[in-house]
Amino acid sequence: MEIDLFSSFKNQALEKGIVFYYSGKISQNAIATMGDVLKHRFENSENPSSTRKVFSSFIEMIQNALHYSPQSLDGNAEKIGAVAVGKQDGQYFIICGNVVGREFVSRISDKIDMVNGMSKEEVKAAYKAQLRSDDTTGDETSKGAGLGLLTIARDSALPIEYHFKSIAEYDNQYSELHLKTIL
Repeated sequence: MEIDLFSSFKNQALEKGIVFYYSGKISQNAIATMGDVLKHRFENSENPSSTRKVFSSFIEMIQNALHYSPQSLDGNAEKIGAVAVGKQDGQYFIICGNVVGREFVSRISDKIDMVNGMSKEEVKAAYKAQLRSDDTTGDETSKGAGLGLLTIARDSALPIEYHFKSIAEYDNQYSELHLKTIL
């Protein structure tokens, strides 16, 4: 990487309000470290409620990247993803990206659309019901039966944004999933 590219990246990140960015291997240790960095960054925050929402949504989004990403596409056993946290116009945002199998695209879309179609009261009620339930709705691929999406929706000021991009170099067997929440 040429040194001027780093300067350009840093300047664009600052212009867009990015306060934290990570791209690379995702593991429980990496998530714990990222969480510590975010806690430190917000420890003197003027709004503890916003800080809690940012941290909670960040953890849910990066955990989803860890749990639902296939093993690294290059053959080693590492999972990869990217996450950015920023602030613009007085609101925080989180954007997370990871790879998912193409067979999960419609299932993920349906779950996000369902949660986005709920009122705040419905999200809170579904969240509480899910916490009390041991049922994973028979969905063997889900490790939380939508609790993570409900957590993000509960804290979000706007509907969860998402986008899938097919990865052609792997015969379109995988897609990149990008999630965005504004808090």
